[in-house]
Amino acid sequence: MKGQLGLEKTIEEYITKLCDIFDEAKRVLRKDGTCWVNLGDSYSGGAGHGGNTNKKHTYNVKVNRGKSDISSKSLCLIPQRFAIEMVNRGWILRNTIIWHKPNCMPSSAKDRFTVDFEYVYFFVKNNKTLFWINEVTGELRNIQPLSKKGIEGKDWHWLNNKKVSLWRGHNYWFEQQIEKTSAKLIEPRMMRGEGRRTYNGKYPEAGVVRSMSKNKRTVWTISTRPFPGAHFAVFPEKLIELMIQAGCPKYVCKKCGKARVKIYKTIGKQITKSMRTAGCDKEGKYKGTDQKDYKSAFAQRPSETKKRILESMSQVKESYYSDCGCNAEFEGGIVLDPFMGAGTTAVVAKKQGKQYLGIELKQEYIDMANKRIRIILESLF
Repeated sequence: MKGQLGLEKTIEEYITKLCDIFDEAKRVLRKDGTCWVNLGDSYSGGAGHGGNTNKKHTYNVKVNRGKSDISSKSLCLIPQRFAIEMVNRGWILRNTIIWHKPNCMPSSAKDRFTVDFEYVYFFVKNNKTLFWINEVTGELRNIQPLSKKGIEGKDWHWLNNKKVSLWRGHNYWFEQQIEKTSAKLIEPRMMRGEGRRTYNGKYPEAGVVRSMSKNKRTVWTISTRPFPGAHFAVFPEKLIELMIQAGCPKYVCKKCGKARVKIYKTIGKQITKSMRTAGCDKEGKYKGTDQKDYKSAFAQRPSETKKRILESMSQVKESYYSDCGCNAEFEGGIVLDPFMGAGTTAVVAKKQGKQYLGIELKQEYIDMANKRIRIILESLF
């Protein structure tokens, strides 16, 4: 239809128009806002039509050999071209996420592997500190606090004979997503001091071991879901849940416009060097300081030894939300989807107690989205 994205004559024209749309999105996006883009790739078909693996933003145009250096049957690298152009236009690329689809459709091609993933890009528009949070009191400020020159216990505290600030600066709103670590990953070599690198990439002091919870990784294994409507490109709600939950606040002050930030606190114990190198007696208690003792104990009583290890490991627990101090009501943040389609983004936003704005050209999809949204609203009230 007229005005539809994806009918351009060249890849360059498509990338330019797509980035122009996100330039407008950047214009209306809050300074502390985030931008998430799901984009698949296409194969060059020479003078014919290129095959399309992208189900959200369609690109299925003729690639003219006389105007393109891409050989026939080659990947066009559309996601990478898009990401580079977005960065060139001032966007800040924080992550490239791989959406792994374990139940992807089989491929009829016999001269390449079946593609079972798509890209999700995580962009932000700001890299300067916009607000500060006190991780003890939960206080939220948009002006830099006194920090180490402030009040002890409120603005700073002593740690290893050094003044440590309790205020943490944020460039944009982002809610950390935590995932559980399987106990099967806890190996005895960790207790022997081998590979004791923490999840943030730093080596801890002697005695510190890995946390039972970890920051979510960038490979998301999410199965596709069937959709009964006349729309072939509906992505699963679970994929959108992660993006909206991480990138859009549930609580925004109606008075000052500040978003509440979830604060996590690490609670747990440390394993001392003697415990890490010790063996266990018949009651399962740590005993001795020799590596041989530990290996022998683990061989004889592996379950009890692992139990002691796991009980001593630190865990990340949700603590509380920050507070702007306005004592006003809160409302959900706003999610903008410039390619609304069947309305999956709006549906997930409403389920999470957030607001939405959607843009769509095709009336059939608009009607479909409105119907789905009405069903969700009726179920919530």
